[in-house]
Parts: sequence; C-alpha cells; structure tokens
Amino acid sequence: MKNFYDLLTVAPEASADDIKKAFRREIARYHPDKVQHLGKEFQEMAAGIAADLTEAYRILMDPALRATYDTELKDGRGVSAASGAARPAAPAVEATRPAPPPRYADVPPPPPRPNAGLDLVRRAAIAKIRRAIDNALGPFDLLTAPVFDIAIITRPKKGLFKKAEESVCVLVKFVGMVDADAIAAIWPAASRVTAPGAAACVALLVGPGVAAAQALATAVHEQRRKSRGAGPVLVPVDVRDWEALFPPETPASVRSLIERLKDDQR
Repeated sequence: MKNFYDLLTVAPEASADDIKKAFRREIARYHPDKVQHLGKEFQEMAAGIAADLTEAYRILMDPALRATYDTELKDGRGVSAASGAARPAAPAVEATRPAPPPRYADVPPPPPRPNAGLDLVRRAAIAKIRRAIDNALGPFDLLTAPVFDIAIITRPKKGLFKKAEESVCVLVKFVGMVDADAIAAIWPAASRVTAPGAAACVALLVGPGVAAAQALATAVHEQRRKSRGAGPVLVPVDVRDWEALFPPETPASVRSLIERLKDDQR
C-alpha cells in the first residue's frame, strides 16, 4: 500500500493546508514542461509519479477518505507485523543452507535528492543498471561502499571447456556531469574500496552529461599520476544513450553489462 504521506513528504498529522502546499510543491517538479528534455522512459516515470501525487491529494484532502485511508494504512502495517509474528520458525536445517545470491531487484532504491529532474534520471538510470546486473553479471556479493549507488563483486564463473572468469569489483556512481571534477571526487573513494579476490575494480561514472573524451582521459591520467598508478578502471557512461568510453583494460564482463544496457535502450 502506497504511503501518501511519504509521497508528499508530510507528517501523518499534517493539516489540509500543509498537504495542499506540499502537493503544489511536489507536482510542479514533475510537470511535463520540466521533463520534456528527458527521454521517453523518464517522462513516463514522471507521469506516473504525478498521477500518484494527484491521487494522494484527492484522498488526503477529503476528511472521510483520509480517515478510511489512515485506518487501512495502519491495519496494513499491523497485518504485516502480525504475519511476521505468526510465521512458524524455520527448521534448524535451513540455517545450514547457503544464502542465495542477492539480486538488485531486492535492494532498496537510493534515497531521493533535492533536484527533482536530476533525481528522476538518477533513479531510472540506477534501476536500469540494477536490472542489467541481475541479468548480465550472474551471482555477486554486495560491497560496503556508501559513496556509491551500487557496489558489488562478481563471483567467479566456472566454464566447462574454458578457464573460469575472475571476480570483478563493479562500482557505480551517478553524477550530474561526468567531467574532471567528478573523476577527482570519486577516485579516492573507489581506490579505498576493499574487494578481496577481485581481478579488477571498475568504477562506472554515469550521468546525463559527459565531457569530451580527451578531457576525461587527461583527468584519469592526472589521478593515476597522483596515486602512483593505483586506482580503479574508470568507465564514463552517458545514460542518454548508454555509450561508454572503455579503457583497454576494461573486463569483458563490464563491456557486456554496457551492451545489455544499450540493447535495452533500442
């Protein structure tokens, strides 16, 4: 059940005036004029959010509907809690089974940020990358790297007639503009990520704006000089068409991930 209060960013006890102000503020962010420069995927997402906001406003501004909604919202949470309490404990043997590999479909989305238009692009882009990871990279483990929107290490893939593929650390960071400043900001954080057993650590710096290739190459070279050759394999990615600038050492699995993203765009 959708939480209309969270959607409007108001407290459950908010007054009608507060709800009205919140609705006007939030709906303005997703007006068609604000997202017309974005791709169809992002425009459709904005339309869906606007529809949810309108429904929230309709329900919460009507005292009778709001009272019913509040009851259902409370009961919905209560049922969830009761269901959890009533569920029988799993047999002891279950504890010995290996945990299934995580899927990014099961991971909560990143929190919203102030710039609504850019946040819309960010959420859609990260969601698409997560789906591509689930479909293209196979089993993986999550890494602790709070600076990044996504941080994983793939598990080695054993081939029947070929050498097993080595593990790769994949970090994803969304920025408004992929340029020298963004590279300088993310390089130290990527260099500090611990990924035991990974053959390489690849940082995908993604955004709806990308500087010229020569400027990016110069920025990467400067960071490698400062870190004495250490650091990630940095791959700039333009989320508008999923074109990427691959350094020669980019692992095949990461190239395949970008190809999956480009295929989904077509």
